[in-house]
Amino acid sequence: MDPDRLDLSALDPSRDEERWETLVRAVVASRSAARTPATQVLFQLVSSWRPVLALAAAAVALAWAPAILTARERSAPPAAVADPVLSTTTWMLREQAPATAEVVAAMGARNAAR
Repeated sequence: MDPDRLDLSALDPSRDEERWETLVRAVVASRSAARTPATQVLFQLVSSWRPVLALAAAAVALAWAPAILTARERSAPPAAVADPVLSTTTWMLREQAPATAEVVAAMGARNAAR
């Protein structure tokens, strides 16, 4: 035997078998007493929040899938939508403040197109 080697036999829990069995039975008894049917059901409900959340996310993804996957028909914007942009560009090139009537007309054309 190596004289520098530590003797850990005193830490062996199964050295005293009667004490070890008593300890194991006490732990098992305390755990089985704590597991009543009410706490088991509550634990199962609380522990199932992740799968429920995953199912909800999947349902949302399935609900949005048709809207995301279908290609919308892109058509040229109506002339009324282009008017505010052209009006703004024209106002900037003139380097003058537009008349209030011009602003209202441009914004009205933009809102009418929606």
